[in-house]
Amino acid sequence: MLPVLTSNGMRLAEKKLFDAGASSYSLMEKAGRALAERALSLLPPGGTAVFACGGGGNGGDGYAAARMLSLMGARVVTLAVYPPATDDCVKNCRLAGDSAFAACDCSALDTLPRPDLWVDCVFGIGLNRAPDETALRVFRRMNADRRKGSKIVCCDIPSGLDPGTGEYCPDCPEAEMTVTFQFLKLGQLLGRGRDVCGLIETADIGIPSENIPDGCAMLVEDSDVRAVLPRRRAAAHKNEFGHLLILAGSKGMAGAAALCALAACRSGAGLVTVACPESCLNIVQTLTPTTMCLPLPETDGMVGDAACEKLANALKGKTSFAAGPGLGRGASKACLRLLMQSSLPGILDADALNIISQDDALKSLLSSRHALTPHPGEAARLTAKSGLSQTEYASLISGCGCAALIKGASSVIMGKSVHITSGGACGMAKGGSGDALTGITGALLAQGLDPETALWAGSHIHALAGRLASDEIGDVSMLPTDLIDMLPKAFKHVYA
Repeated sequence: MLPVLTSNGMRLAEKKLFDAGASSYSLMEKAGRALAERALSLLPPGGTAVFACGGGGNGGDGYAAARMLSLMGARVVTLAVYPPATDDCVKNCRLAGDSAFAACDCSALDTLPRPDLWVDCVFGIGLNRAPDETALRVFRRMNADRRKGSKIVCCDIPSGLDPGTGEYCPDCPEAEMTVTFQFLKLGQLLGRGRDVCGLIETADIGIPSENIPDGCAMLVEDSDVRAVLPRRRAAAHKNEFGHLLILAGSKGMAGAAALCALAACRSGAGLVTVACPESCLNIVQTLTPTTMCLPLPETDGMVGDAACEKLANALKGKTSFAAGPGLGRGASKACLRLLMQSSLPGILDADALNIISQDDALKSLLSSRHALTPHPGEAARLTAKSGLSQTEYASLISGCGCAALIKGASSVIMGKSVHITSGGACGMAKGGSGDALTGITGALLAQGLDPETALWAGSHIHALAGRLASDEIGDVSMLPTDLIDMLPKAFKHVYA
């Protein structure tokens, strides 16, 4: 797993290095060289790079990189967005001024010829306020030049992008590449970070891994999932891979139950039973011939209270449950309570979460056996708070004793630890993709993974399958069924 740091976490990691005797200036020189080398890779022969520099550490990195890029033979201009304000920035600004290239300030912005490359070194991860009009003018110019053919490289993180949440100002530079130092930053992966960072290059500047603060988020990689997935004996029996019970579906929403079941079957569960309203039975069985179905008594097209006895009997012999896809907000609370009070590990999603959000007694049943997968809207209903970041929602919900995954272009998973999964595709932004995640996670629970591990492993597989589907058919026409069809390739890739 790769560490993903907040601004404060990065400062703590640097402080340990400085306390051990390293100088901040030496670190800036390493950062400047790494930035210059990446900038050179995007600069055409004879091209010009403009370094937009702030007055702090990010600006100092920019002045150092400008000097080094000039020594590599490139044409370089420095643009002082703000006067140098720290010792290291002042020193590197002076050294840059001694080199054979031009320097200017924002008064020359409108007359500055369009460069081949802009290098954004204005704020970095230290920004804790909205950018002022001076910075916004520079950002607008960068983006306008990009639309005309210039490229943008950002130093550590695009200026104006919140390093903790991924929220950004509308004029934030939109980069081809972001050169980040030593460790990924949360904001690069969350919110709109993936939209504006471009390719993220992580440059080693000599901060050892032991300097990472405790409790930082970790980005899940293929090898991490490979290590936790169960290995299969050649003489294995289906009962060794668990039996998942899915409570899902309602009139008009039988497809959600089918998508969940198909994903579960593709994710290794030995047996899958879908408990759904009687009116959904033929649809679900037709769409998912590899699953068993349990027809339940219904009220207004949704699972009714009269289904409790059949559902209680169905729990026997199962190893996990999944509840929520297409269930309907008027589905039986008693049936949901039955599942949550059982000893089985389970995943709760979609309308199961909406039902829980309206009933404090159900919310009080949440425990370490349960995995929750809300999108931000469902998270807002569960917590009765709106407008929070993914990490804030995950912290509040996991505080109920369960493991929580907050969905997004990158997802945040919290239980005993914090994990990030990323790398999916925008084609996954369609109704039904979340139902597939529920099925994947439910199947991993059935095979013995604990809820927190099942969430981050399942989310990584889900993202990988989505990316494979996107690569093959594109994002516009991609369907959740295409994602499910790619699960075999995703699991084969991870197991390889």
